[in-house]
Amino acid sequence: MPHDNILDDFNFDDSPYFEENSGEVVAKFYSALEADVAAARLRAEGIPCFIANAASQSVLPHLQLLVRLHVRPADAERARLLLAEAAIDAQESAYAESDNRVLTFLAILIGLLLAILLVRAMWGVY
Repeated sequence: MPHDNILDDFNFDDSPYFEENSGEVVAKFYSALEADVAAARLRAEGIPCFIANAASQSVLPHLQLLVRLHVRPADAERARLLLAEAAIDAQESAYAESDNRVLTFLAILIGLLLAILLVRAMWGVY
């Protein structure tokens, strides 16, 4: 059964994906999970890639090793653009979430003020 995921193909000498010393680092992550998500994004776009230092980082977390994402040099520019695009999307959703928090806070504040006014009106205190 042929491998369609290069992470299952550890014989890089005969690999159709990478030549010897040809992998180029396009991103570095503090978390193996972040690296896996970025690698999945690149693979979805047809860019073969592999992750280095994931095992070292999970075995020695106190060293805070960086997990590196490698691609072929020919795909490096496109990979960087895709990863930058994904980072922009993540930032936009974070801004939208913070906007929702502000609106929620304002709605709660207005609700409390209206409740206080209603209680004062019912008791006849002005």
